[in-house]
Amino acid sequence: MPRTDTTSWVTFERPDVVTFHLPTLAVPGQQISGFSTSPDPTLPPTTVTIRVPPLSTWTTGLHFHANHTEYLRVVKGRALVTLGSVTKVHDNTDGDICIDKFVVHQWQRVPKDGDELVVMEWTDPADGVKEVFFRHVNSIILDVKNIKNEFKGLLPLDWWLTWQILTICPALDEYPLLVEVLGRSMPGKLLSGALLWIVAGIGWLVGLMFSYEEYTPLHVAGVRRKAD
Repeated sequence: MPRTDTTSWVTFERPDVVTFHLPTLAVPGQQISGFSTSPDPTLPPTTVTIRVPPLSTWTTGLHFHANHTEYLRVVKGRALVTLGSVTKVHDNTDGDICIDKFVVHQWQRVPKDGDELVVMEWTDPADGVKEVFFRHVNSIILDVKNIKNEFKGLLPLDWWLTWQILTICPALDEYPLLVEVLGRSMPGKLLSGALLWIVAGIGWLVGLMFSYEEYTPLHVAGVRRKAD
């Protein structure tokens, strides 16, 4: 599949769905289209800013991380955040939300709200894995869309898109909850993780990669090498 070189991109926008401002742009205190990402200079330089426009139903989906503690900060609007079995509404008065390793979680805009939602994400360790993951997911979606447009939608590529994204997920510490038959218990998470690695392994055998040079800037190239 032809791949777009997105290594110089700092913003990935899916109109009316979601926009990702990657660390090169989303530095603490940086002005982005009328709001300040954060006046807090203590945030790591790997922080990603995500904007969900009004009426968008975009969600992260239920997932967990094995090697990173994740943090969320609601900058604008209200977020519906699920941590384990608890779902709560959070806004910019709630402070930082800590998501420990192996905690199943997801977030999205509060469905009935008319406001834009802006959320900052970062991890501990702040090693750039989050940026590489978002770069790859958005670049893959972009390239599949370009191929669909070229062939006027005649190629059924949605299955390939899902398979390629699932292939990169475990190498970048992103584990979608694929199996809910055991709930969100540790056995259920281990089963989801094992299934994800099987799907990724089969993907690798047929030529899919855990990461791509065309999507990875030099400043996070080390993350890509570890993923491969």
